This record gives sequence, C-alpha cells and structure tokens, in this order.
Amino acid sequence: MDNVNDTLLEAYLFETDSLLAELDDLLISAEQEGTFSVDETNQIFRNMHTIKGSSAMLEYHSLMEIAHHIEDLFFYIRENGMDSLSGKQRNQLFELMFDSMDTLRLEYEKVKADLPLSQDTDGLTLKINTFIKKLKGEALPTKTEVDTIDDKHSYQVLINFDTDCGMENLRAFMLVSALEGEGLAFTYSPKDVETNAASSETIIDQGFKLFFDSESLAKEAIETIKNSGSIRSYELIQPKLAAITEDEPSVTAEVNEAKPEKAIPKANIKQDLINVSLNKLDKLIAVVGEIVITESMVVAIPERLGLKDDSFLKSARQLRKLTDELQDIAMSLRMVPVSGVFQRMNRIVRDMNKSLGKNVKLTLIGSDTEVDKTIVDGISDPLMHIVRNAIDHGIESPEARLQAGKEEQPEVTLSASHTGSEVIITVTDNGQGMDTEAILKKAEKNGLLTKPADAYSKKEILSLLMLPGFSTNHEVTEYSGRGVGLDVVKKNVESIGGTVIITSEQGQGSTTTLKIPLTLAIVDGMDVSVGKEIFTLPIANIKQSFKATNTDVIRDAKGQEIIKYLNDFFPVVRLRDLLQLENGVTDMEDGILIWVESGEHSYCLFVDNLIGEQQVVVKPLPTYLNNFRIKDYGISGCTILGDGSISIILDVGGIYSAFTGDQNTRNISEV
Repeated sequence: MDNVNDTLLEAYLFETDSLLAELDDLLISAEQEGTFSVDETNQIFRNMHTIKGSSAMLEYHSLMEIAHHIEDLFFYIRENGMDSLSGKQRNQLFELMFDSMDTLRLEYEKVKADLPLSQDTDGLTLKINTFIKKLKGEALPTKTEVDTIDDKHSYQVLINFDTDCGMENLRAFMLVSALEGEGLAFTYSPKDVETNAASSETIIDQGFKLFFDSESLAKEAIETIKNSGSIRSYELIQPKLAAITEDEPSVTAEVNEAKPEKAIPKANIKQDLINVSLNKLDKLIAVVGEIVITESMVVAIPERLGLKDDSFLKSARQLRKLTDELQDIAMSLRMVPVSGVFQRMNRIVRDMNKSLGKNVKLTLIGSDTEVDKTIVDGISDPLMHIVRNAIDHGIESPEARLQAGKEEQPEVTLSASHTGSEVIITVTDNGQGMDTEAILKKAEKNGLLTKPADAYSKKEILSLLMLPGFSTNHEVTEYSGRGVGLDVVKKNVESIGGTVIITSEQGQGSTTTLKIPLTLAIVDGMDVSVGKEIFTLPIANIKQSFKATNTDVIRDAKGQEIIKYLNDFFPVVRLRDLLQLENGVTDMEDGILIWVESGEHSYCLFVDNLIGEQQVVVKPLPTYLNNFRIKDYGISGCTILGDGSISIILDVGGIYSAFTGDQNTRNISEV
C-alpha cells in the first residue's frame, strides 16, 4: 500500500473505531431507557452514513453494506419515530442493532489485521431488510428480492438504449454476453432479459443496470459498453449514490434538511485536534530517548576531562531544562484516558446479564484517568477477564441474594486513579466473596501447594487463584471453567510492569487491584552501586534511604536478616548476595539501606552507595536472555548512562520474588 493509501487507512481505522465505540455506548444507554431519543436516532444515522461512505471509498464492501442497511432502518425510524414501534419490536430492534455492531466490529478488526473480509453478509442484511418491511407492514421479501437485495450497494452502471430502438431486452442480453466474454464478474437488472420480452418496458422506464464489486471492474466494463451499438447514454454511479432509490429522498438532501446538531462541526470552525499515528509517536519517543542519553554524555565530558567552565555549566543546565520539558511533552502525547477500555465493559456486563440473568449494575469511576497508550492496550484483556470473573463467580443468583438479605441489584465497580507514577485500577463486586477453604483444598488437590496447607495466610491463599490452570468453577460455561483466567491476567499485567492483588471477604464481595506504571519508556531512576556495578532503581518504588549499624539488624526464626524501621519490621535483601556479585561491601555500616515498595511487598535493599537521580530511557534486554529467565532475578531492562556505560534497571517486585524463592530461581552464575 502506498503512502497515500496508508494515510487513508490510518484515518479510516481511527474514525471507524471511534464511531463504533460511540455507538456501543449509545446502544447500552438507549437499551436501559428502552428507546432511542431523536438525537440518538440522528446520531446513529450520521455514524452509519459516515461508515458507509468511507468503507465504500476504500472498497470494504461488507462494512459498507451493513452500515447502509442500518442507515435505511434508522431513516425509517427518524421519519416515523420510535412511538411507531411496539414493545416487542423495540426489543427486536435492540437485539438486531447489537448483532449488527458485533458484525461491524468483527469486520473492522479484519481490516485492522489485514485479513480478508466476509464475502457474504446476506444473512444479516436480509434480517435488517425483513425487519424494515415488518415495520412498514409490507410483504416479506420473496426469493427474487433476496437475490437482488444487495445490488444497490455495488458500483452501478446505468445504461439507456436509443429511443424506439426496439427489442431492448435482447440488446441488453447481447451486452451481458459481451461483458461475460471479457471475463467480468457482475450482476444485472432486470434479470430475465433473455426470456422475458416484457422486461423491455422496465428497461425503457428505468434503464438497464449492471452491478460490479469494484470501481475498476465497472470502468473496465464501460470500455466495452462504449463500443456497443444502440446505447444512448451510460452512467457510473458510486455505491453511496446507488443507495438512493427513486422512491427515497437523497441522503445528502435529508441531512441538509435536518436541524443543525451541535455534534456537527461547521466548516469555518478551527479544528484544535489532529490524529497522529502511534508509530510516529513511538519514533518520537525513541528520538527523545536518544537525546536524553546524548545530553547526559555531553554534560559529563568536562567532569571526565577535569575541566571547569561556568558558561558551559550554565548552558548545560539550560539544556537539561529543555530536554526535561521535551520529555514531558513527548510523553504527554502518548497519554490517553482509560475511558475507552472502561466503556467496553458495559457491553460485557450487558451480554452476561442477558445470558446469566443477574441484572448486574456497572459503575465506572475515574474514566478520565490517563495512562500511556501502550498500557491502555495492555489492560483491555485483563480487565475483561476480571469483570467476567466478578459476574460469573462473584455475583450470586437473585435467589441467593434474596436469602442472604442483600440488596436486589448486584453491582460491579470499575475505578481508576493516579498515585504518583502508578495508576491504580480496581474491580470490586458486592457478591458472595471467595471461599478460601475451597481455594486451598482445590490447590492442594492439584498439587499446587509448596508448604503445609495450614501455613498459608489469607493473602497467600487468594494469590493461588493466579496460578496457571487454577479454577474453582465446577462447570464449563461460556465465560469460565476452562482453567484459563486469572493466570492470564497476572501474566499480561506483569508484561507491562504491573502487579495484581486480590482481596475478598466471604459474603461481602471481592476486589481485584491492578497497579500499573503510567509509562514504560522513560522513568525517573536512582543510580546505586554494588562493587563496580551500577544499577538503577525506579524512584517511584523508593520510600526512603538510611544508614544502619550492625546492631540494628536482627535475624528471624529462619535466620533471615530483618530490621526495625519506623516501628515496623522489614526483611533485608543484600543485592550483592542475591545477584552473586564478586565485589561489594558486606559490613552494614559501610553501605546504605533503601526502603522500597512494590505492590504489597515492602523491604530494605542493601547496596554500597547512592550515586544520584536522573531520568533514564528504558532499553529492553536482548531477547535471547529470556531463555535464562533473567527477569526472575529482578532485572527488567537496562539504560545507557552519561559516560556511555550500561546500568541494569531493577524490578523491585521481581527482586522480592527472587529473594523469597517465589519464582524458583536458579543460580544466577549460570546466566
């Protein structure tokens, strides 16, 4: 695809995705109200008209056809009002619209993935047309009408023969034979020109119509039509124009007659927003990252050479200020609200309510919270799993809630908020909660326990739910019971640097919390040293740093070092010992302790020295290191320092897992 078409495709994907998301929200809201308002009817009509036109332009016929038929449906509703529909017809309308939106979304995803589109949408379009005829009180489509139901969506060539030429049907048949001889694929109307002389009257009145799947085929046919005899005129009609029949007013004219809507921008209004490809933003972030690294190298030159120049230092400070500002601006361009992901959960809840009969209310809080676009994409599937689990596992049946004396309508609350450099997303339900005894028994039965059952705390029992293949469902349903669920959530969230925490009170409900970094590209880091090695800790994970004496450190019953600080006890993790480094201090009084926290884990990391704070560009580790499970040792990436050396970026949560043996780590000397 050339650059022009690439640009058109990007614009099409962005616009269509936005329109479909808008329609999803509109349908959920309208179904709750039991009707479409005048504004909602107009909005659906406009959105479908836009999708139809842009899909036709790019020759995405399946999308164009579905959108056109829905446009026809809402043309009728706009003209006659929702009051003309009975209660049963309204329910049928909503079901038909949800089916249509599912098919449109499926076809859109095929376009996005560069997969072939469906060649046959007759089933859905016939359902829509049949429903329209029912609303109008007309006879249902005959087989002939079904055969030609989609003709008006193709590229149409309208042909008029010379006046009084005679035998128009046979002339039309001869033209059909000539085009078929050229190997062209097409349909035509009237269809019985070969056998029915009376079809000549139809051709005289309405012309002879040829239908092609693409504009190129239609234009190729025109070359043959030009050289055919007895033809007075021919006209190529684009799909959006072919959709206008003789007994329907022009769609364009209809829009012009409608009252102005605030949602339609006028041509003379300045647009303050533009669409930018995510690939371009990725490249911008990469360039900014290289600028940050180069700036650090340049600023470090005088120090390495033992030079001192006040004017250089002043310029360096100004350069640092500008690069920091550039970083902030570049990162802000990638920040998007989580509302798009949150709103999709409405559809999941709606479908599960219908399937399971639970009438769950979904409450959204903090939808305007912004995070990196990559993070938003990464949390979509995990949230879907969690919401499904909350409804399928957590929410009781209406009868069980009644017996428990709980409010009739159950509720699932999805919320998001910022805390420093993290975004906290929680999914809370007021259902039956989790039975920790049942979870423990199932884990023991499956051989998943690593210590005696009575040694597990409540938090540890709930964390067993995220082990691969763990499921407490006794039956396989549409939504759960296949052994795939929270382990996928944990894996996906951890892949974007986040953590998952589950809490529950039996009889009251459960909460699943996701702690996710705002961005993965550039982080504020604290450089620390152990021997000759330099490591970088994300400042977001650092609580405090302090010196300690040997007498401050005591040992627990297992012989593990712990320290009391601020009236609490924390385990001490010696980075030198954990990573088995050759050099580094061993005396507590010669080094420094850094109190760090990640998720529910909090501990003190012992290192040689603090070097200083700086913003660092996160570079991924070489993929071959994945074979050595390098991340199991708390190593998440690397960065390039000002002197050109490499610093390993530490994962605070991963260090804790390696330290406690949660990941069954090997001897790191093997890496």
